[in-house]
Amino acid sequence: MISSIFDRTNPINFIILAVFLSLFLVGGFFLYLDAPVNLQVFFKLFQSFALIIISLFLVDFVNRKNFLTKSNSFTIFFFVLIFCLFPKIFNEINLLVANVFILLSFRRLVSIRSNRDVEIKIFDASLWVFVATFFYSWSVFFIFLVYAGIFLYKKNDYRNLLIPFVALFTVLSIGFTSYYLINDLNQFYAYLQLLPKFELEKYEDLRYIVPLVFLCVMGIWSVVAFFLRKQSKSFITRVPGILIILMLGIAILVAIISESANTSEVIFSIFPLSVIIAKYVESIDKLWLKEAFVCSFIVMPFVILFL
Repeated sequence: MISSIFDRTNPINFIILAVFLSLFLVGGFFLYLDAPVNLQVFFKLFQSFALIIISLFLVDFVNRKNFLTKSNSFTIFFFVLIFCLFPKIFNEINLLVANVFILLSFRRLVSIRSNRDVEIKIFDASLWVFVATFFYSWSVFFIFLVYAGIFLYKKNDYRNLLIPFVALFTVLSIGFTSYYLINDLNQFYAYLQLLPKFELEKYEDLRYIVPLVFLCVMGIWSVVAFFLRKQSKSFITRVPGILIILMLGIAILVAIISESANTSEVIFSIFPLSVIIAKYVESIDKLWLKEAFVCSFIVMPFVILFL
């Protein structure tokens, strides 16, 4: 049974997911994106693979350290499979880099609970958010997650509330100086322009609407089904659990108003959705239902690949 493989933590699960991801990356680039066969494309493919693997290890680290789920591999399983639902993300290197920085920010944010080096952790979490904005401007919205963490961990001393502004000044100073030295200030100013863009045409494309509808249905079902169970109380009363839910809300907002219109804008919702769906799957008692749920996430990426 496939679900039994990921129902426990095992190094081989990383290998299985890495192999699946590498094969799907190749299929995504050459079948879905119709990319030409040349060295430039292979280099971009390698970049995408490396960034997603880095993200995968960050997700697993955050999950294990904060006990977001039980001791299993469902979170990283769904993280990889949801990525494969949207092959256009593979071609968006800047978005993949921004996602890594947002995950680094979340990692530092949840570590505040140790009560050690709180100021440094708030600074780091803010810094990574602002660095991410140089790769994807709408990432700046995740600074609200930093402030949410400050209040949830009851570290809302006025000095802590000012730390994100110090991080902002630091990043802006370094960014402005760098672009000034290379005589490209127009690009620097472009990062500061956040203009919402609503593209209705994308909903006419089956390659967009099918994976989006599938993810929405499975995501909403997981959220509703899980939070109706008793064990959801322990999750939503813990700060990391609340931050996951808030992160999903911000990610959905970014996806709605961002300038991207090719499914890549859903990237920031992949981590929180992976955690929530994993929490639901590990709570399923009926083996056939768990197996069907897991298999649907394996089959759907292949369906989308050949649409």
